[in-house]
Amino acid sequence: MNSTDPFDRMRFTVRRVSWWQVALVVAVAVAVGIALALVAASVFLVVFPILALAGLAYRLFGGRKSRGRASGSTVIDAEYRVLSPEEAAREEGSPWNSNWGPDRRLR
Repeated sequence: MNSTDPFDRMRFTVRRVSWWQVALVVAVAVAVGIALALVAASVFLVVFPILALAGLAYRLFGGRKSRGRASGSTVIDAEYRVLSPEEAAREEGSPWNSNWGPDRRLR
């Protein structure tokens, strides 16, 4: 029998659920919650002391050995000056700028 109601498919049916089905769902949910809590607690009790000991060992024995300048560091000191347009035009003919094109790109 075809219905002319376009919303016929969207209707929800309510079924009666017996008390033992509700109790079973609640028992499974409580069991899963307790299992997750036990796993989280055991991981915390195992991982936390290991991380605490590793942090303490790093604090006591690791870290930087020298408190001064880092080895291999280089400080570059230079003096800069701003060129005027006339000075820049004079510098264009310089042998230092022979590999620069007129559009200021490397040739």
